[in-house]
Amino acid sequence: MTSEKKSFLLGQLQEAIDEAVSESGRVGEIVEEMKRSGYDLCLMLESTVTISPLEEGNGKMDAEPEPRAASEVPASNGEITLTAEDLEFLQELNIAA
Repeated sequence: MTSEKKSFLLGQLQEAIDEAVSESGRVGEIVEEMKRSGYDLCLMLESTVTISPLEEGNGKMDAEPEPRAASEVPASNGEITLTAEDLEFLQELNIAA
């Protein structure tokens, strides 16, 4: 996919999100209630989109892990091990690990 195509699709996604929020009846009701209560409201939403090419030969988007029975989950002493992908994901969310 070309960078122009990616930019176009990301722009379309942004417009669709903006439309969904602005056309939400529930959001509109709350905004109106705040205005009636004497408040001016400026709603700013932040979203992060990451895109990466699919692995070759993998037609699936994001494979879901197979569910495991509770007896199959190893006992834990409260510590977790984070992979490099886990750390990268947390950093993208501005969460310190």
